[in-house]
Amino acid sequence: MSQQQQSVLVACKNVPDAKQLEYEELGLRPADSPPVPALCGIPLKYISLITLAVQNSLLTIIMHYSRVHIPPSQSYSAPTAVLLNELLKGAISLAIAFTRMDRPASYGTDAPQPSLTSGRFWHSSRVLLRSRRLAREVFSPDCWKLSIPAILYVIQNNLQYVAATNLEAATFQVSYQMKILTTAAFSVLLLRKQLSASQWVALFFLAIGVGIVQIQTGTSGTAKAASSLLFQGASMNAVKGFLAVVAACFTSGLAGVYFEMVLKNSQSDLWIRNVQLSAFSLLPALVPIILAQRPDAGFTSSLFRNFGGWAWATVAIQVLGGLVTAMVIKYSDNILKGFATSLSIVISFLASVALFDFCITFTFILGSVIVLIATWLYNQPNRSSAPSRLGYTAVKT
Repeated sequence: MSQQQQSVLVACKNVPDAKQLEYEELGLRPADSPPVPALCGIPLKYISLITLAVQNSLLTIIMHYSRVHIPPSQSYSAPTAVLLNELLKGAISLAIAFTRMDRPASYGTDAPQPSLTSGRFWHSSRVLLRSRRLAREVFSPDCWKLSIPAILYVIQNNLQYVAATNLEAATFQVSYQMKILTTAAFSVLLLRKQLSASQWVALFFLAIGVGIVQIQTGTSGTAKAASSLLFQGASMNAVKGFLAVVAACFTSGLAGVYFEMVLKNSQSDLWIRNVQLSAFSLLPALVPIILAQRPDAGFTSSLFRNFGGWAWATVAIQVLGGLVTAMVIKYSDNILKGFATSLSIVISFLASVALFDFCITFTFILGSVIVLIATWLYNQPNRSSAPSRLGYTAVKT
């Protein structure tokens, strides 16, 4: 545990509910603890993680189908999908941040707060005051720090489309787990995070597992992709897809660690930071669209060219993933996150076999099992450290 994390833990112990949060992280229920948030009797942490696993699998499957099984002449623009993703996430985050703005001081700390459905909440003076506070938060002096991860996330999202176009859905899902390796590496370099021996072993086997999967792709998948030409001569390129995955994992790891650094050194709400991320993402997301603009076509018509149902479905699932991630940060823990990752890999594998005639080989099964075990091992709690709720205290959701 880093010195900064220890100081956060010490500060949390002075808060009345800190111990209850620690018990919740471990899945324990002391007698005086509040009830765990649930929906229809099911704890929200399980609902959020299952939703995240299904969302990850659906995104991989639908993105692959929309890029590979549709003729290139009818293919939509990947940069347009990335731009719409940022616009929608930014708009939703802005709306949520608006409802979470601190109430005016005249209410008092113990006074009842107006609900979203009450007239006081939507009174013109209250709306104006909240809007001003929201503007000050979004355009804070340190908002520029979000420009770096915003650019990296735009690059990562575009690379995901390249990888999904050139790799089978199951292969892409397994290979993309390398982001665990890159995130751990950047955490050690930038955050001075201390990894346990079991985590180093897990990272080693994770790299081996992904390598085995890629060997299988190179020996059987490439030949199959090259022989089964897709519409109008287009085919999948396993090497190009794997390089795109590697680049996406590096940008994802660096962006995630940098974003964590910003959050740990700031008191801003997570939704405010999401708004800032989306705002800074708009310009880099527009660059590839402008560069690909045809002189004889209008900007709007070129932007939404061939943007049909599958394209909108891909964007919608990506936006859903951003919202579910916020729930996972608040209600979940690392062990269950690893379970969600494993579940998404299994779902993608089964869907690839059923929908895309994916060829099952011993090499792929071996590599996938190694990746699953490594993911589980990496997310095991470090018993030598205190059971803190750092993910909750450092990131306010």
